[in-house]
Amino acid sequence: MKIAVEITVFDQVITKVVDYPGRPTTHAEVIQWLMGQTDFKWADYEHAPLEDKMMFHYTDGPTQ
Repeated sequence: MKIAVEITVFDQVITKVVDYPGRPTTHAEVIQWLMGQTDFKWADYEHAPLEDKMMFHYTDGPTQ
């Protein structure tokens, strides 16, 4: 079944229609499934080399 998902992270809103396996019965079930589909990554931006910061801001241009 297709479900609509809207996630807000640090004031960024992500909306997407996704294929959910089966029919969810609770929000908790959907959240647990979403967590299994998500690959969270983090980096120490403050101490990253300038090259990594430039790649992170590729669309905005290099930052210093």
